[in-house]
Amino acid sequence: MGGNQYTDAIQKDLNLSFDQAETLKKGGQVEGASRESLAPILQAVSENIALEIQKTFDFFKATSSEDRIDRIFLAGGTSKVRGLQELLTDRFDAGVEIMNPFNNVTYNPRNFDPDFIAEIGPSAAIAVGLAARKVGDR
Repeated sequence: MGGNQYTDAIQKDLNLSFDQAETLKKGGQVEGASRESLAPILQAVSENIALEIQKTFDFFKATSSEDRIDRIFLAGGTSKVRGLQELLTDRFDAGVEIMNPFNNVTYNPRNFDPDFIAEIGPSAAIAVGLAARKVGDR
């Protein structure tokens, strides 16, 4: 589950095109759609995501000797959906953090804008992981 569930729900509930729904989801403005109309849609999809996470946790606990999950890391563009992190923090007895794969990457702030790096961080987890690999890694 992820960002497409949000986009599909926004598109369907507000009768928008895919691009308009995507713009609205990312915090942009779309003529004829208000921020107030977006909140319940985001909440409903976030609730569905929380249910799916709960199912995964239940399966993990049933098949593992571990009985506790201490932290949840959110990655990808969906991690920035308004209210998702707070909902998961409230729902699960674990810390919920938005992943930033650049935390331990050294870069020159004159060449890379730190605000931009922080903005794209959650969406760059796979790319940073692949870039950190060495020849011969499997």
